[in-house]
Amino acid sequence: MLRLIFRSIPLILMRIVAGLIFVIILHSTALSQINFGSFGSYTIQLTEISTGSLTFEGLIIPESGTHEIQLADAFIIEIEGVKYLDVGVLITADVELLLDGNINNVGNPQKSITFTLEAAYANKGQQNTADADLITILSNVGDARFPILARQFQPPGPPPPPPTEAFDQSAVNEAAYLYLYGNISVGNVDAGTYTGNINISVQYDNPPENP
Repeated sequence: MLRLIFRSIPLILMRIVAGLIFVIILHSTALSQINFGSFGSYTIQLTEISTGSLTFEGLIIPESGTHEIQLADAFIIEIEGVKYLDVGVLITADVELLLDGNINNVGNPQKSITFTLEAAYANKGQQNTADADLITILSNVGDARFPILARQFQPPGPPPPPPTEAFDQSAVNEAAYLYLYGNISVGNVDAGTYTGNINISVQYDNPPENP
């Protein structure tokens, strides 16, 4: 069975107090797995490499416009799996951060803040944003397929045989890296806490379908 890894990240906690906005991105360690497909018991492990919080730096006030987190400051997730297999990654994110996380605030310009997701990956064998390839994101939805370890312009090989009891996956594991970043557009918003989510699904072969 192919292993699908799904992670839901509480994306942004934004507190506006006395006209000032302090923006902090928080990250969840919640993880679930769904098995299906044809790659036996091969596994994928997602690990958050970034420590602490990803923060929109500087003074942010209502009606201050766009504030950006760039690739160099992105939140990093390590994807560890069999180095000669492709993985498919699906990323979706809320397009609005909502005051108090209240779904009734969708589309209310005084109680929502527009969030634009950007993403990239690196699979050259090391964590380095200089090696990153951008993932096309449209309306905060994007997907990509790439080998855990880049093949140096070689075509993919045939599917591997199913692992046996003697198989040690750690001997053929390698890591690729996923980078999450983006920007917010701050209008004339009410004071309070604004939250949203990014969902990441990873499996071998093609990206999962967007539900």
